[in-house]
Amino acid sequence: MKRAKRCSVVSLFAGCGGLDVGFRDLGFDLVYACDNDPSAIDCYARNIDKRAYIRDVTSVAFHADIRELGGCDVVLGGFPCQGFSKAGPKRKDDVRNALYVEMLRAVEALRPKVFIAENVDGISQNFGGAFLDQVTRDFGQVGYAVAHRILDAASFGLPQFRRRVFFVGVRKGARPFSWPTATHAAHTRNGDFKVRDSFPLVDGDDATRLKPLTSIGDAIGDLLELDPTSPDHRVTNKWPKKYRAVFAAIGQGQKLCNVRHAATSVYTWHIPEVFGEVASQQQLILEAIAKHRRHKKYGFIPNGNPIPIEDIEQLTGLRDISPDVDDLVQKGYLKAKLGGFDLKGAMFCSGLFKRPRWNEPCPTLLTNFHNPRYFLHPLRDRPFSLRECARLQGFDDNFLITSERVSLVDGYRLIGNAVSPVVSRKLAECAAQVVSLRTDKVA
Repeated sequence: MKRAKRCSVVSLFAGCGGLDVGFRDLGFDLVYACDNDPSAIDCYARNIDKRAYIRDVTSVAFHADIRELGGCDVVLGGFPCQGFSKAGPKRKDDVRNALYVEMLRAVEALRPKVFIAENVDGISQNFGGAFLDQVTRDFGQVGYAVAHRILDAASFGLPQFRRRVFFVGVRKGARPFSWPTATHAAHTRNGDFKVRDSFPLVDGDDATRLKPLTSIGDAIGDLLELDPTSPDHRVTNKWPKKYRAVFAAIGQGQKLCNVRHAATSVYTWHIPEVFGEVASQQQLILEAIAKHRRHKKYGFIPNGNPIPIEDIEQLTGLRDISPDVDDLVQKGYLKAKLGGFDLKGAMFCSGLFKRPRWNEPCPTLLTNFHNPRYFLHPLRDRPFSLRECARLQGFDDNFLITSERVSLVDGYRLIGNAVSPVVSRKLAECAAQVVSLRTDKVA
């Protein structure tokens, strides 16, 4: 590994500092970081650099800071992504989608040799890719050649599938930026759009040289038992007692999901002590709907179609099922819709109480991992602890998250929103080649 000569970095929308860790580790001088979240700045200042400030990037104080800084070598910015994220609603007019404009103004004022911006991969899909094109065009107009690529952190050894879009802008006349090359054999998962043609992960290298993916067990195998004396290795313990029956029913690789007919789905009617008793004939009705609701013969609603009662009878071989169907509607298992019946509970589309496999990478870590309703530990009937989440994100154990100012739930949010330090280190190595040819070897 080589250490870059001291080159200055300004970090906007810094969060707890995941994107900054790699630059710190490589020897860059983090002269300024800001975020409008006091919890994020508290965590950043304790772990990365004290030159971190609570700032709204639209404020007079922030603009004064930029004028005082005058210039820098690198600008980093994970501008807020909630308006683009696949995990929530998307609004083209979401005010957070325009915050990158403040980063544009900062880059124009500071004139770094290179800037790196991060966002969710949904930005390349939503609204026909219009925002992606706009970001590229806007920064190009202030003198930066901009490229973007989707990188999956699992490709660099993170024990988590985490795809994000990274924009890199290089000032005209500066050395070119070379993208990091994958070291581990990540793959496109079910539900992910393919990126290899437009955003190659391997750049033509022989894929057979790649290492196996890092698993959850590889990362947190020594943390199975909670320990209040171990920093951040704890959970909220705030969930209903009835969840215990759900935990017991969900195996590795499974989830609570009524609207997907697969071995990975556990149906609510299989947990009657929580969701209510159903007769054996009623189970046949529910399972027939679950299996056939997405067939085109019943309609073209992407997430599933209501099935007429006559067809349900034909599918099940049952007769006179109206009383059973009415009972299932009363119990909350079915809903009447468009002349037919469908499973009730659209919230189960992607599943709840997901329990990933111990010997595989974790699904993309979210801000709600403190709640077992969303994700469960593979081997324990609880959510992942905050320390486990930090490890799955690539943070070292000496990165201390909670404090008097940062609650446990805040900590999950900060870690869930962060760029993985594993990716940060790769990007820092590439940026070092842009800002300076002179490096010193580090033992």
